[in-house]
Amino acid sequence: MTIYIAVCDNNIADRKQLERLLEREKDKRLMENYDVLYIDSFGSEEALMTTPVKYDIFFVDITEGASNGMEIAKKLRHRGIAAPVVLCQSSINYTSYVNAPEDIIYIEKPLTKGQISHLVDVALEWAKRRTPLIEARCQKDTRFIQHDELIRAIPLEKFLTRLCLSSGEYLDATDSVNSIGKQLETYGCFIKCKKDLVNIYHIESAIDHGFRLTNQDIVYYSMMQRKQIIRIMAENMRYLKVH
Repeated sequence: MTIYIAVCDNNIADRKQLERLLEREKDKRLMENYDVLYIDSFGSEEALMTTPVKYDIFFVDITEGASNGMEIAKKLRHRGIAAPVVLCQSSINYTSYVNAPEDIIYIEKPLTKGQISHLVDVALEWAKRRTPLIEARCQKDTRFIQHDELIRAIPLEKFLTRLCLSSGEYLDATDSVNSIGKQLETYGCFIKCKKDLVNIYHIESAIDHGFRLTNQDIVYYSMMQRKQIIRIMAENMRYLKVH
């Protein structure tokens, strides 16, 4: 299996040492079970945040500048990145922070060979069960959301689509509803109601030619869409019976 690992550390010596340990683990796993490790190393938050969605685990320790490792962990979680984050403690005691995000792993530097092997196993388990995230490019930042968080996508303009989330939050994505729809095809549970995209698992009840959703929105479908809606619902019912 392929595992993507991100190292973000402003201390060059510490970063190089961690890279060496990971490279040794990479060689060992390739020989033993053909797992492939891709390791990307960054010296700043800005470089890490370019494409964080690709990684299965993060090793982070930033101690200089306006941000630090804990702030980076919070930003990753805010953007919807749920992969394991390892805060490698050196001059900052990250365990002392209040309101820390969930599922953070704290480890004192320097890391050992055994710790690296265990954490790569953690990343491997994450990679096995991870599902693709939906990318929502907004005006100020990019968010990544789970498909079951999305209730409804509403086209506002040609390249502006409002995403209604189960948390009650609204995101205005600078993409067309058709572009977002292509991302949603892989999940097989989104239907077209007029111009909106609706997650069938957020349908609360049926009304004449439409549905009431879990956020109490009302959506209507055209009669031409009815056959496609029934087909998608039937396929999801069959999937649930199998699983």
